[in-house]
Amino acid sequence: MVQVMKKTDKLIQSDKIYNNNKTYIDGLSILSIQEEERQRIAMELHDTSLQTLAHVIHQVDLAGIYMDTDIVKSKLELAEVKQNIKVVIEEIRNTIFDLRPMSFDDLGIEETIQRYIQCVNKDHSFSIHTDIGSIDTSYCVVKANIYRIIQECISNAIKHSSGDEIYFKCYSENHICHIEISDNGKGFVDNKSEEDGQKHFGLSVVRERVMILGGEIQITSEIDKGTEISIMIPLQ
Repeated sequence: MVQVMKKTDKLIQSDKIYNNNKTYIDGLSILSIQEEERQRIAMELHDTSLQTLAHVIHQVDLAGIYMDTDIVKSKLELAEVKQNIKVVIEEIRNTIFDLRPMSFDDLGIEETIQRYIQCVNKDHSFSIHTDIGSIDTSYCVVKANIYRIIQECISNAIKHSSGDEIYFKCYSENHICHIEISDNGKGFVDNKSEEDGQKHFGLSVVRERVMILGGEIQITSEIDKGTEISIMIPLQ
């Protein structure tokens, strides 16, 4: 009897260690995603808004110099300053939208996804075929992460696939959210170039998000045959 109790105690202790380790690893994954998001936002702001604002300061200085010698040049510089400030406002607005889409609360996740696709494909460089059904969950954090997963997958395809068609399907069935994304791009095998490395980095973030949500992801890619991503996420 004493031996049985000791074995039981050991099993309980082992379960506790396993659960603690799993909680720790899940926590690290969440922190990793948060840190990667911060780095991405910082890089975007540095490469866009901050660069533009630095140029605006230079233009304002020029306008001041021209003010006493050539009023026409001064006005032209100030007109360009105004235009560049509008660009910065739009960039910051897009960054805020990425952090928390305002239409997410008003229009729902389905319409927000559609608007995101239209926004990233504003130059119509891709033919994006969409089939977006309802996503039946009341948990906002689950919806938000599903949106981020879709956002990252489509962004990766547009930036790195070098294709011109994307097929996107999203729907929920039997309390499971199904996400299917494929492109007709160049595909990949491993990190043979910096661009492929960036693509894999984005997909690693997707994998972590899917894992945290308790889902499954399958990525299939072949050189010159494009990439297919299939994701299943349980809904509650």
